[in-house]
Amino acid sequence: MKNRYAVLTLGLLSAGAVVDAHAQAVQLRFAPTVGQVTHYRISSRQWSSADTAGTPAMQSTMYQTQTVLPMDGPNYVLKVMFDSTIMSGAAAGHDVMRGWAITIHQDPSGNTVATDVTAPPGVPGFLAGMMGKSMRSSKGPNSRQWPQGAISPGYTWTDSMSMSVGSGRNTKQVMCHLTWKFERVDHEGGARVAVISMTATSAAGEACSGGGETRFDIDGSRIAHSTMDMTISGQSHIKTEMETLP
Repeated sequence: MKNRYAVLTLGLLSAGAVVDAHAQAVQLRFAPTVGQVTHYRISSRQWSSADTAGTPAMQSTMYQTQTVLPMDGPNYVLKVMFDSTIMSGAAAGHDVMRGWAITIHQDPSGNTVATDVTAPPGVPGFLAGMMGKSMRSSKGPNSRQWPQGAISPGYTWTDSMSMSVGSGRNTKQVMCHLTWKFERVDHEGGARVAVISMTATSAAGEACSGGGETRFDIDGSRIAHSTMDMTISGQSHIKTEMETLP
């Protein structure tokens, strides 16, 4: 009789584990509500070597406001306004990004399909054109490649990302392979938050390593927090953090 109860108890526990696993299955989709406004702070530090003990060669803190506009067909439209930028080095004290805006068209899978750049009033035409060309490659704070269908903790998928290393004429683009892993669903302030880890590896002919974490607000359909810690070509070390603000 005791053995029968033991088997029954084990069976119930196993069933409960299966139910719990399925309960955490979610579909990560970018489907924000029109009119939604999110304020972001994005911090970046870059060292000229893999050693991060010293002072970063470059530092920046950027404040952005993202507003969801009416949809364009099947795509979501976001206006990302650059509120202010604090930089170190040669650009210190010059808030060169204030007033710039990027309008981003993004599909439900998180892919950016089109961008349009608007310069603030008074910017000379040649500078607006030069900056606009550079900024059109921006994908916005909520650009991610989400998997199709519902996924459960442990599910992995891959993507790639181009990283800018250096500055000015010494800027170099390095392609990194990213492996994303859905870890779990947390509950924060009544919202469901998907916790996703990231591991970076080298693409062909490149040297890229590191990792990070993204916390995606499932109900608000936006990234709530993300971090990244990357070493590029064994020389540059980059740390970034993006967080939502009240």
